[in-house]
Amino acid sequence: MPSAVPPRSRFAVPQTLKRLLLPSWNRGHWFLRRVVEIAEAVLRRRFERCDVCGRATPVVHRAWVIPPRLVELWGLSTELASALAHKESDLCVWCGAKRRGRRLARTLLDLYPAGASARPATSIAAWIRDPAIAALDILEVNAVDGLHAYLSRMPRAVATEFDADAPAGAVRNGVRNEDLTRLTFADASFDLVVTSETLEHVPNLERALSEIRRVLRPGGRHVFTTPLMPGVPATYARAGVGSDGEILHFATPIRHPGGDVGYLVFYEFGADFPSILAASGFEVEVRYGPPRDEDLAQVFVTRVPRPLTALPIATTARRT
Repeated sequence: MPSAVPPRSRFAVPQTLKRLLLPSWNRGHWFLRRVVEIAEAVLRRRFERCDVCGRATPVVHRAWVIPPRLVELWGLSTELASALAHKESDLCVWCGAKRRGRRLARTLLDLYPAGASARPATSIAAWIRDPAIAALDILEVNAVDGLHAYLSRMPRAVATEFDADAPAGAVRNGVRNEDLTRLTFADASFDLVVTSETLEHVPNLERALSEIRRVLRPGGRHVFTTPLMPGVPATYARAGVGSDGEILHFATPIRHPGGDVGYLVFYEFGADFPSILAASGFEVEVRYGPPRDEDLAQVFVTRVPRPLTALPIATTARRT
C-alpha cells in the first residue's frame, strides 16, 4: 500500500518563490543585524576616528568572529579569545577596517608623513593623494579589509592574492597571483610591502622573509600583522610540506578563521619572532606591543638597512 502523501499546507511557499525571496530575506537580516550592532556601539559610546577613511565612526565589536572551535583547538583563554575578537573586528562602519587594519594605517601614516607640516594627513584616504606618497611602489599581499580599497587607487601599488591552481605572476579576473615564497618581481622593486595575517599561512617562513627582503629596496619596509600569542617562548612549525607535496602535521591542525575551516596555519610565532626577523636581515620594530592578554593587535615593521655611505678619507698634503 503506497504511503500516504501529507496534505500540502495552505501556507506552503513554492520553491521558485523561495528562491526569489531568499536574497531579499538575507539582505534584510544582514541590515537588521548591522542596525543592532551600530546601536550597541553607540549605547556603549565606542567611537573613534578611523585612520583608514578618516571618518568618525561607531566601533562595531563582534565577539562571534572567534568561533568556539578555534578557541578549543588553539587553547585560548577567555581573555585571549576576547582580545583576538577585538583584533579581528572593532570595525569602522564606513569602510569596514578592522582594528588590525586601522593600526596598520596609523603605522603607515607615522612612517610616511604626508601633507603640509601644519596639517599632515590623518587618514589613508588623504594620505594617498599626496604626490610623494603616490610615487611609492607598494606591494599588498592579500587584500586588507578597508585599507585595500584605498591602496588599490594608488598608481604604483600592486595587489596580489594566492591561488595554488594558477601560474605565479598570472592575472585572473584582474587579480595577480603571487606565491610569497617565490615572488615573480625583480630585485628591489618596492618601497613598501604590506601584509596582514599572512605569514602564519606560508609553508616556508625563511623563504618568504628572504623573498620580501629581496623585492624591497634599501630602506624599504615590510609593515604587517600576524598572530603572536603571549606565553609562547619560541616559534615552531605546526605543519610543513613533504618532498612529495603532502602536508605534514607536527601539532594539532588549526585553520583560520574557523578552527577546522579556512586556511591552514603552518607557524605558531613566539617571543623569539622579532629575533627571527632580525636574523633575516631586517631592522625590526614592534608597535602596540609586546602582545598582552588584553591586546593582540601588534604591528610589525621590518626595514631593509641602507648601505653605509663611505666617508672620504682626509689627507694631509705633504710640503715639498
